[in-house]
Amino acid sequence: MLGLIIKDILNLKKSFRIYGLVTIIYGAISFISKESSFFNTIFSVLFATLIFSIYSYDEMAKWDTYALTLPISRKNIVKSKYLVMLLIDLIGVLICVIYNIILNIVLKTNTPFAGMSSIWIGIAIVLLFYSITIPFITKLGVEKSRLIVIIVYLVPFIIYYVLGIALKDGTANLPHSLLNLWELFLKNIYLIVPITILLAIYISYQISVAIYIKKEF
Repeated sequence: MLGLIIKDILNLKKSFRIYGLVTIIYGAISFISKESSFFNTIFSVLFATLIFSIYSYDEMAKWDTYALTLPISRKNIVKSKYLVMLLIDLIGVLICVIYNIILNIVLKTNTPFAGMSSIWIGIAIVLLFYSITIPFITKLGVEKSRLIVIIVYLVPFIIYYVLGIALKDGTANLPHSLLNLWELFLKNIYLIVPITILLAIYISYQISVAIYIKKEF
């Protein structure tokens, strides 16, 4: 298991260099604009693409065909991908938290932990995004599932944008029951979101394992 995780991390070495440079650039822009949420959002989006690089490298190297000749269970191969995903996201969260603390200290805000909410929103979105798309990638591969990945990524943002404009212009009114449900969600967000994320990852993992066990290479 550890060997599989190390293999994926080593495959990302070149990507880490590129992402490191991009992180520095956007970090500088965010610092100049004195807005940490900009950095957190961009960083979350960038990290969301790393897991797809891992699958792309495996496809190009025909890794799965070779791996299945080794004494490695299919379940562990899938599990390693999810563990790498969580590890990458943890690193991303730590970088964002450290950056926010440094920025808040430099800007002399009331608390060094100001603006952290955008980090948790970003990581929640990324994990949900992974949970939906990884089973498709496991089934179809990176190239064949690319359109599905784009749709899963864009549709929620398009709905949010269009609905936001409609509500602002007064051309759309949400039912009171839906508004009450939204208020209930906001009151319990720190309980509902973690449970939802954990459940989504668990279901996603089980689906991916079931797909991979039946898949032929």
